[in-house]
Amino acid sequence: DRPGESLLVWTTTPWTLTSNVAAAVGPEVRYVKVRQGDEAYWLGKGTLKSALVGPFTVEDEVAGSDLVGWRYSGPFDDLPAVRAAFGPDGYEHRIVAWDEVGEDEGTGIVHIAPGCGAEDFVLGKALGLPVIAPLDESGIVLDGFGPLSGRDVRDVAEPIIEHLRHHGRFYRLEPYLHRYPHC
Repeated sequence: DRPGESLLVWTTTPWTLTSNVAAAVGPEVRYVKVRQGDEAYWLGKGTLKSALVGPFTVEDEVAGSDLVGWRYSGPFDDLPAVRAAFGPDGYEHRIVAWDEVGEDEGTGIVHIAPGCGAEDFVLGKALGLPVIAPLDESGIVLDGFGPLSGRDVRDVAEPIIEHLRHHGRFYRLEPYLHRYPHC
């Protein structure tokens, strides 16, 4: 809805980005639009020092509740599985409110993929969001996910990051220790 502006979204699990359907903000959190060169990003005000690299200028500030309902284009909307999940009515990505969003880590904006995790699934169910599940029980990417299909989930982070870079949707990568359930 806002040409020339981007949501700066943080994730510890790049493979889930293929299944993004929403971005969650804390309704009481303050969000700012910053300018870095030609780019304008929205992120939580309390994350400015940890999330951004380099100089920036704050151009706007609003409550998270003011962002709710904004629409955006997703990073993998061209995938057949995403198009199928959005259906003939053409669901659009949107910003939703979630009281669990804070500014302790990341950017204060959480990407939501109901087909990839328990918390996201519960939120998605409550809000009627589409579910895109990209993996089979063995952790292999299902058909409908382009060049990622048939690959082990542990081998898709780099191609996903390269896709984001190629499309101008990548900000930065940092090491992060993440406890994640798997067998």
